[in-house]
Amino acid sequence: MESEYNESKFYKSVQKGVSLTVAFLVGTKIDILIENNPKYAELFDKLKTDENAVIIRTLCNLRSNLMLNYTSTERNIVFNLQNLDRQEIYKEDIKTLQKYDIDIVKANYKVNKYLADINMLIVQRIANIKDLFPEWVNWDYIKSLFIMPKGQNEDMIKTESKKFSQARLWYPYTRYIYWTPVEEGNILLNDEKFLRILYRQFKDEFHDYTKVKDASELVKTNIYDFIKSSESAVIVVDCENSDAYKLASVLKQLDSSEIERIHKIMLYDDIHTTRAWSFLKNMTKIPVEHILVDRIKENKSLVDMKMCAGVSASYYRDNISSFILCSSDSDFWGLISSMPEAKFLVMIEYSKCGQDIKNALIENGTYYCSIDDFCTGNIKNFKMAVLHNELESRVKDLIELDTYQLLDDIFTTLRMDISEAEKQNFYKKYIQSMSLQIDKDGIMRIRIVE
Repeated sequence: MESEYNESKFYKSVQKGVSLTVAFLVGTKIDILIENNPKYAELFDKLKTDENAVIIRTLCNLRSNLMLNYTSTERNIVFNLQNLDRQEIYKEDIKTLQKYDIDIVKANYKVNKYLADINMLIVQRIANIKDLFPEWVNWDYIKSLFIMPKGQNEDMIKTESKKFSQARLWYPYTRYIYWTPVEEGNILLNDEKFLRILYRQFKDEFHDYTKVKDASELVKTNIYDFIKSSESAVIVVDCENSDAYKLASVLKQLDSSEIERIHKIMLYDDIHTTRAWSFLKNMTKIPVEHILVDRIKENKSLVDMKMCAGVSASYYRDNISSFILCSSDSDFWGLISSMPEAKFLVMIEYSKCGQDIKNALIENGTYYCSIDDFCTGNIKNFKMAVLHNELESRVKDLIELDTYQLLDDIFTTLRMDISEAEKQNFYKKYIQSMSLQIDKDGIMRIRIVE
């Protein structure tokens, strides 16, 4: 199935954060990962200092090496009396685990017992690495790659070891994972390929390609060049005709050192748009001016007129020479065409922008790109901040309560003759202990102890 945005399918780059995290965890050599993916050095630095990630990586690497060297390892243990800590291929991994107080070396142990113990340790610790993966990825699918079912059963261990040894070239970087091996090349090449193959192993399809594809380096370079060539530049956003989350992804994916020349971001907003715009300032060090435009008539927005006036004032009064305009509204062609000496770069959304305005921009020599092309998989903190604020604002009106006033009202209404000590006991026992409870139908109620 092709991506929704067919128009730009040749102008996107594919993300690798998820697939490279899996590659690290299964035990792929670090120098190979860094050499082939230098742009992800920060990710590897983070993983190398994460205790849980290092433990899972070490256990997986030990398991792979034991399965691939099953016969020679068993012979060394039985005939040469060399336990794992005395066999060169395992020494470093044994030392790494010991550093984290995990000592797997046992006397009178054979390979199958070691594999059973390692399988159990992985099961016990796998949940510790869940947060290394974004929430939009199915964690159960990811987890299944690391867990050998019935991993303490000797027949299962032998079956998986034989399968792995015979089809090792169909396993990523010849490291063991639990899957049905198919000839797909490097399944950890990038996130799109990996997730497509992984989901199909479960008779499922991965569809959210906006999470794994990003605007190409060519698109980003054009934006950087536009900013560098400007004496002064601002980003101007029509909040009615742009998506707050997609714009957040643009700011997240662009190199902060490249866009720091931007003077400010001007958000022209209407009371009926999402409150997410208020949180955009948390995504960037660029100053954000949030301009909320009032309505004179309820059914008539004045955002476009206010924005045109603001751009004109910025150009003629504030000497701003260049504008990155975020809007898919064709009405702004009038603004662009009436200011020929100003420079514009337009960021559109494919679903909201017709071909006529695109043709007009091309004929005018005005560069445009789409905020749809930028990866939306890395704005978790932005989304969580917006969601938390929205939940807090909705719940606050439902349950904000002066409990001392409630106590007084109860006894006043009931006209009950009661001492102050009894009132305080009632308060502590029943009011202070109240809690929220959500039933199976999702209905929330206040629970009072019996």
